[in-house]
Amino acid sequence: MRMKCLVAAAVVGAWSIGPAVAQPIVIGVSTPQTGVAAVASEWEMWGVNLAVEEINAAGGVLGRKLELMVLDNKCNPSEAVNVANKLVEAKVVAIEGAHCSSAHLASMKIVADAKIPMITGIASNPQITELAGPGRNEYSFRISPSDAAMMEALGVYLGSKKAFKTVAIIGEDTDFGRGGANAFKAVAEKAGITVVSTDFHPQNAPDFTTILTRIQQRRPDAIATFQVGGDSINFLRQAMQLGVRIPYTGRIELGGRNQPIIEAGGMEKSISAWTYNATIDAPSNKAFAEKIQAKYKSEPYLQTWGGYDAIRIIAQAIKDAGSTEGPKVKDAIKNMKFTNVMGKTVTFDDHNSAGRFVVLQTVIDKKVGVADIVEVK
Repeated sequence: MRMKCLVAAAVVGAWSIGPAVAQPIVIGVSTPQTGVAAVASEWEMWGVNLAVEEINAAGGVLGRKLELMVLDNKCNPSEAVNVANKLVEAKVVAIEGAHCSSAHLASMKIVADAKIPMITGIASNPQITELAGPGRNEYSFRISPSDAAMMEALGVYLGSKKAFKTVAIIGEDTDFGRGGANAFKAVAEKAGITVVSTDFHPQNAPDFTTILTRIQQRRPDAIATFQVGGDSINFLRQAMQLGVRIPYTGRIELGGRNQPIIEAGGMEKSISAWTYNATIDAPSNKAFAEKIQAKYKSEPYLQTWGGYDAIRIIAQAIKDAGSTEGPKVKDAIKNMKFTNVMGKTVTFDDHNSAGRFVVLQTVIDKKVGVADIVEVK
């Protein structure tokens, strides 16, 4: 028996002097896996997972594989704080998230205090822009335009096309809903648009009948919506049931889970400000869309793009910095030039934003198309 133990010890000793296995680089992901934005979170994870798979297949970063720590923030600020604290405690190198604007805003101070970069391609509240950058929060980054920038581009387009004279606004009672609605109001007058009503509702609202009835009585030329996930779908379905046939604008999703409503004629002549479209004619975007289609039997959505490019930026920053230290990774993000999946080369400005392009989408003859891609400041 003693001889067997000595042999075992010798084997262990032989393994221990071999080459050490490099520890993975852990990236945190704060995303609403449950709740009103759960499906959008699933789309986000398509992009996140694809980026990690591609990077690891190419040898990883600094000779190490990437690994994800994914936690559910439920699109809720309090839950997002808990998630951020857990990711900090786990000593993740960087964080992709936090998807929803309220969740991202609630996480910003925590990641700044911990000196861990956090990057989003989805959260759109203008406050994120105002609070981020040198002299403010240096660790929060965004690669998509804010609602203010998107509404500015949309307002110019609507004003030039004279598409709508009157608009009713509906939004969820969150930082996203109110931020988007306020941004739309700010540009409506310049576009020659009169806002006839504004309604806000809690997330997971079961019934929009009262609001829809009131809107239908006012007969606006369009309805500007600022809702996520299940609320947007329920609102549109109930509008169809009530016979509401009014074009949509604002941040309404054209396509995705709303495709059946488009095909039924319920969103004809709608015009939306968006951050991504799967049909954008760039070789990198075509390849990206083909990979997502092959793996998930779906086109990529804005959340898919946001997750994909955010992870790619984090990986590039770690490589450029030659380090996984938060301050060095942050500086590398700040100083990089990055070519996104749409083939656009961008840099981060004084508010840590690289969101330069707004995709204006329309529905004509029951088909979604790109009306324009507008560069914003």
